[in-house]
Amino acid sequence: MTEAKGAFLASLTESELIHFRHLALVRPQLPTESQVYMLEGLARSLASPRLLTLMARTPHWLAHWPILLGLAENEATPEAIRRDLEMVVSLFDQMREMDKAPAAEKDDRAEAVKTLYSQLKPELKPVAKLLAKQIAKTVSATGNTMELPPLPGEEPDWEALAVLPAPLPPQASAPVLHKEDRLTRAQQTAQPDELLGFLLDADGELRMAALQNPLISEDLICRALSQSPVPEFFEDVYAEARWYFREPVRESIQEAPGCPADLSRRLALSSHLVAALEQGAATPASLRRIVSLFTQLEEGEYQFVTYWAKRQSPHLLRVVKYFYDRLARQRSGLSSTLPERGEDGRWASMEERVFLATQATQEDQIIQVLKDPDPQVFRLALENPALTSRMLASTLPILDRGRAEVIAAHATWQADPLVAETLIHHPHLTEATALRLLTNLPGLKPAIEILRDPRLQHLEVKRRALETLRTLYQGMDVTERITALRTSGGELMRHLPQEVLQDEETLRRMVSDRQLDPGILLRLARNKLTPRAVLEQIASHPVLLAHAAIMSELLLNPKTPREASARIWGLLSEAEQQQLLRSPHLPATLRTLG
Repeated sequence: MTEAKGAFLASLTESELIHFRHLALVRPQLPTESQVYMLEGLARSLASPRLLTLMARTPHWLAHWPILLGLAENEATPEAIRRDLEMVVSLFDQMREMDKAPAAEKDDRAEAVKTLYSQLKPELKPVAKLLAKQIAKTVSATGNTMELPPLPGEEPDWEALAVLPAPLPPQASAPVLHKEDRLTRAQQTAQPDELLGFLLDADGELRMAALQNPLISEDLICRALSQSPVPEFFEDVYAEARWYFREPVRESIQEAPGCPADLSRRLALSSHLVAALEQGAATPASLRRIVSLFTQLEEGEYQFVTYWAKRQSPHLLRVVKYFYDRLARQRSGLSSTLPERGEDGRWASMEERVFLATQATQEDQIIQVLKDPDPQVFRLALENPALTSRMLASTLPILDRGRAEVIAAHATWQADPLVAETLIHHPHLTEATALRLLTNLPGLKPAIEILRDPRLQHLEVKRRALETLRTLYQGMDVTERITALRTSGGELMRHLPQEVLQDEETLRRMVSDRQLDPGILLRLARNKLTPRAVLEQIASHPVLLAHAAIMSELLLNPKTPREASARIWGLLSEAEQQQLLRSPHLPATLRTLG
């Protein structure tokens, strides 16, 4: 058993090993209140399917509703386990709706609850019973009024507990397509996930075909850029005029991990130049910085700067033309006044390095000064007027813990939203500093990014971000909530399931939009907390007929009204019906139709 445990520990990554030790320490006993809170945080934030499987196979943890709900909502939980847990969530949601339903509907609702309970896995039925008892009656002071699942033994088989379940059968058959068929599919598909897959494909022809798809959107392009490891894809997007001038796409190209360094530098220079032109040349130093940026600008970027000047500052068009006409001339000699590096790669003397820290205007020189081994040079560079928040944020991930803490304590930079957000994601920043910076982050997006980041280990920071997200959402009116849900792409449903999915008025108004993103409809159709009225509204949405995945999720959701399920079942092909009949989660009423 010791050898087996050693082999299992050796198969875990470093981050998984840290979390596994916490789980193994708590597992043999009943968790305390603080341990339940810790387990809930892990259930929601862990990205390891094996550890999530281990948690899902510990019944006395599932007897605590926050842990079960966290596992069911975590997209990293294996799908087979997540669907089983979602059925338990749906069971209690239907029980709650049954209590509120009119007397005439109670019998039908009760029958649906019994049918759903009969479809639960045998190991989940005792958990559901215990949760129901916890809701039905209060625990006495002795704590002995309820039976608990048996505690695990002293020497569990960790390998067997963490083995992933067999994947569920696909919802629809996926025949192997020839190259020509895939090209046609890439140009015509209406499914965002499939289109995203074509954009991320290593085949250049498939990527170009996907870029010609009429349903491609700015949001989809930005998602593809953030995930693509192919340098040629960035050049393809940059070469298209409809994406070249869009600032969100340009920012996504620049910030993507797979972006070529040369392209990222070109875009960064343009963004710095535009920002400097917006601020104006109030001082000689700012004027010198603008001239320096113009002399470094690539020829291809003059189109974007000209486009910006036409919209924002037409009086600057003559300035842009002046520098464009002199592209062939020798570059400005401003940098010649700066000291040269020595053979060892460091500045020859402290005086010269201090001079560069305070006077440099070029991005690569400022970034080099920020990496200087002398802390005093680093502190002087933070006061350089040419240092921008974007420049500092791009350098932060490679700085050590001490310098990150110095920036976090800086009077100016700690209040900058971009720098503060990047600092919070720094892997070595202390929890106290991250909590202090959290108050400087405005809006929903920074909180969502914190909850999404698997590298962020501070659970208290994630809890505060979740509370901030909840407070902001609850303070919005219906129109603002709809906008937030659409711009977040459904991420709010993942992090605030109770608040979002019980807000029936907002969901009904959002679903009434005929141009709604199919991805949001898919999340609503799949979630077992979605109100029945909203599921019925989705069943009549015009997007439904073009997306078999949404129809399948509606049919697998036990809360979908019977009439709507029967209507959708008739729209499926025979092959799709047979595929759904293989799923153990298909409601019994539809199985009889099949």
